[in-house]
Amino acid sequence: MRRNFTYLLTTFVFSFLYATAAIFSIYASANNVFIEADLQRQFPDTERVQLSADSTFMALSRPRMTGYQKGTVVLIADINEHAASPKYINYLRLNLTELGWNTLSIMPPAIASFDPSSIDSYQQQLQQRTAAAITYASREPGAIVIIAQGSSAAIINQLYAEQQLPNVMALIIVGAYLPELALNKQLAEAIAAHTIPVLDINNSLDNRFVLTQLKQRQQLVKKNFKAIYRQRLITGSGYDASSQDWVLQEIYGWLVSIGL
Repeated sequence: MRRNFTYLLTTFVFSFLYATAAIFSIYASANNVFIEADLQRQFPDTERVQLSADSTFMALSRPRMTGYQKGTVVLIADINEHAASPKYINYLRLNLTELGWNTLSIMPPAIASFDPSSIDSYQQQLQQRTAAAITYASREPGAIVIIAQGSSAAIINQLYAEQQLPNVMALIIVGAYLPELALNKQLAEAIAAHTIPVLDINNSLDNRFVLTQLKQRQQLVKKNFKAIYRQRLITGSGYDASSQDWVLQEIYGWLVSIGL
């Protein structure tokens, strides 16, 4: 009797967890649909671009506002954020055009949770979307640079370490992390493993997964003789105009320093 009860209880728990995960997955996908619909109302047709990868997804495109053209910056928001995220992404999307760059900000895929299977699925979809964005950006002359934020940045960095994305001239990661210690260790190892120049921007208000790993990243970069890596720690909220401008100036100065 007790064995039957234990079996039934176990079956119920796993069924409940599976159903819960399915519900969150549906919710995350639906939320992305609502966000895209909202962005379609906010932004004109001239800024909206439909790209195809795992499925059709939206990106926001803006041309440079200068007489010269440096290239295109592909912007990738954090997980569960969007192409016009107010935390750095939208500010950079708008203001990099004043510095000679076209910008292309893509919608990241939906994700329901941070369990291993969800992260694997997110990585696969993000790889496809980023590759599609790079292909689109390559239509214009000049360098292609990626700016990615949060967990999206961590995954993009891992994809480059595994050589699963077309090469770009530079990778800028802002508050990169994954919410698990072993995965964060892999992030530090991946930064040191690939040869793409990296600007690693972090905020003093970032979570512990970011702040506890910054020294290790520097150590591994030195150990592996990575040619171009710079780490910067800034202060202030990611939503604050002065902090956002600080990040913009760090990015611009670093790109100029490596010849872009």
